Amino acid sequence: MLIRKAKQSELNMLLNMTVNVISESSMGFVQTNYQNGLASFVPFINSGAYYLIALDHQTIAGWVLLGPDFNPYHMQKTGSIISLYVFPAYRKKGVGKQLMEHALNELKNQGFQKAQLNVYLGNPAKNLYEKMGFRDISSVMEITFN
Repeated sequence: MLIRKAKQSELNMLLNMTVNVISESSMGFVQTNYQNGLASFVPFINSGAYYLIALDHQTIAGWVLLGPDFNPYHMQKTGSIISLYVFPAYRKKGVGKQLMEHALNELKNQGFQKAQLNVYLGNPAKNLYEKMGFRDISSVMEITFN
């Protein structure tokens, strides 16, 4: 599996795919339309985030979107894993792990002192993150008003 930085010419396709899998990757917690979904990711790209893609010959097997984190409470330079997705045909084959390893190495080489990500309850990728050393540091709770 080849892992490489996405080319500028691939950016719109990757953004479209990222928006199209929001519901799945958020375990159904996030339901959005295309425009709102796109508006969620474009600011990350405009602030220095970029995609690494896993290629099986010429087929995209998955991606990771990574970049700086702008949380004002961080006292250390923090990177962010914004999106990780592996297509179903490539799951359980180490693609997600390879993408994460490359992303974490890139963040470390760019001088980030730590990396954070958000994972929704029930997302099986949480097992991968924990095996890679991520740990729970907060819990987001919500209430829906009718």
